[in-house]
Amino acid sequence: MPALKVFKAFSTRPFAGDDLHIICLVLGTYRVLQCLCLIPIIIDTLVEKVTGGNLRVNTYPRWCPQFTLGESYEFLVGTVFQRENDGLVIKADRFGSMFTVVTSVFVFIDFTWIMCVWSAASIGTPTQPMGRDEYLRPLIIYKMFAVNIFPIVLITLGIARIVHGRQNNYGCGEKEPIFYPDDGPIYGLFCVLIVTFALELLVFPAIVTNKIVHLIRASKLVRRTYSTRAKGERLEQCLGMVFKCIALCCRGQGGHDLKNKGEWKDFASNLMEFANNDAKVDVVLSDIYVGGKLLARVQAERRFLAIQKLKTTSNQQQNDSPVVDESGGESFDHSSDRRQLLKSKKSKNKRILTLQPQADGDYVVSEKNVLSSKNAEDVEILAASAHFSRYALYIYFDIFDAALHDFDLPEGCETFVRDLNNLLNPHNHSFRLTRMGCEHAHLCYANFRNGIAATPYAIVVDDMKETVVITIRGTNSLEDWVIDLQYVPLPLDECGRVCGFDGEGHHCHKGVLTRAKWMYNDLKENRVLKTLYSTESRYKDYTLVVVGHSLGGGCATVLSLMLRPNFPTLKCYAFEPPGCIFDEKLAGKCNDFIISIVRHDDVVPRVTQPNLELLRDEFFDVLARIRVPKIQAFRDIRSPVLNDAHLAHRNSKILCRRHEIDRDTSFYEQ
Repeated sequence: MPALKVFKAFSTRPFAGDDLHIICLVLGTYRVLQCLCLIPIIIDTLVEKVTGGNLRVNTYPRWCPQFTLGESYEFLVGTVFQRENDGLVIKADRFGSMFTVVTSVFVFIDFTWIMCVWSAASIGTPTQPMGRDEYLRPLIIYKMFAVNIFPIVLITLGIARIVHGRQNNYGCGEKEPIFYPDDGPIYGLFCVLIVTFALELLVFPAIVTNKIVHLIRASKLVRRTYSTRAKGERLEQCLGMVFKCIALCCRGQGGHDLKNKGEWKDFASNLMEFANNDAKVDVVLSDIYVGGKLLARVQAERRFLAIQKLKTTSNQQQNDSPVVDESGGESFDHSSDRRQLLKSKKSKNKRILTLQPQADGDYVVSEKNVLSSKNAEDVEILAASAHFSRYALYIYFDIFDAALHDFDLPEGCETFVRDLNNLLNPHNHSFRLTRMGCEHAHLCYANFRNGIAATPYAIVVDDMKETVVITIRGTNSLEDWVIDLQYVPLPLDECGRVCGFDGEGHHCHKGVLTRAKWMYNDLKENRVLKTLYSTESRYKDYTLVVVGHSLGGGCATVLSLMLRPNFPTLKCYAFEPPGCIFDEKLAGKCNDFIISIVRHDDVVPRVTQPNLELLRDEFFDVLARIRVPKIQAFRDIRSPVLNDAHLAHRNSKILCRRHEIDRDTSFYEQ
């Protein structure tokens, strides 16, 4: 970081100056391969020279039937270049010797160049080159225009030799050769050498292509298309094309409603903003890998230190502080009566010490209420969550299968609708969900349409819990992925006025709000809820419950907010919903009727724009703290850490402290 600029219009991107170790490894592998090919060729050349296999008699080589030396001819083969005796003109073919000598010189020179580049690329850090480019630039120019002369010469000589031999019947005139010189393993090794030389020279077409692209970009005809807005539009089109290709390849994953007409606009603009497009930070792929791995180690070190702090704080509280039963009972001392406290029926709330991340990435120890098996309300929440989680699962496939095979839903039909007059019949058991083992529940309505706005959902009456359940499907198609990525916040003012809740100054996930509005309007059109909660309905006292998983959980929270004014007892169970549905204040107002269930360290509920921006800033911070060459940092992160106790020591060898970061660098200027 940054990419090494060799000429005005040519750089080493996608490699930085300290990434040339990769080039050295590739070229070193090439040289080893060429040495393995060259050694047998050298041995074969020496053997032919000693045995006279490289001689030509009257211009005929040894594979021609005209080749003969005569019985009385004596000579020292190793010194023959040209002799005449008994009417025979004897010459030595020096192509093999010349080719092997030039190749050996080239390999030796290039090995020396590789070692020089390796040493120069090890200077400085990823964000502080420290004059590294001043050493690398002349080395690369020397390689391109001096060292590369050798492979050009060798390729030219090798191809000319092969073409000339085949055009002239391998020097045998009109007679058929006894054997062909381009048969056998030595010729194969010779061809491998020629091919490896040719592959190295692809750098020159790359330079020409790069120059042409640079000239096109600099022209007035296309200059406007490289603005920030134009880049966002191109990214939007590229994303649309990618998803269109996925839709064509995976026909069962949806994508029919994707028209590439603005669906990706918000995500593309957010992605450009997240990537700090205007800042033009020059980061290459290796920087992302090394910085990401080191950031993971830094976070692991923070967690380890925070856990040690948590243990210390917990031990101090157990030894020094009594705990007061929040139900109004007597006090208990941790050191003597902790088990008695946990078993006490009076204990209603259980509090633990936990780690809460701060904006700077560190952790702070804080107390937190957790669900307890001794608290009746907590037990009820856990039992209800476990019960209704089945409906969040059934909506993915099971309800559709039941409607198709048990309730005679026609093929190609996307909506299951029962007769409203038959909906309240207590003796009709035809629509029980026996296929899923839920004889106590029956299906009232289901819409399986899936598009940009439409989302599959169903209405089920649960007689066991005396609830009417609206279950919403989560991410299961390409359209759902598009909605997931439309996380631009939209104001809820107008929606609040229409639905009857206070949305003034509050915001919501754009894609989720779009789908919640569609379901809200669909519920009004099908009148199923209105019928179920009519005055003559036996279900009028049932509690309305909205459930969903993942994207469905997000839609369930917004739909619950919209339905809450008409159903004051409504409850919502959102299983692992996205973390960017509501703003913080609105989320706090919904605590009374929305319950979110998150499994351990699931990433989906934690993906928010502020979290992503914090992760980006921490990445650049860690990248700037690297105080060793990138190759050394790479070796360190590839070495396993024995245990968390060694993390601080390992990180201190690679990273400097934050206050030691040199801010007078081009990296900070960007």
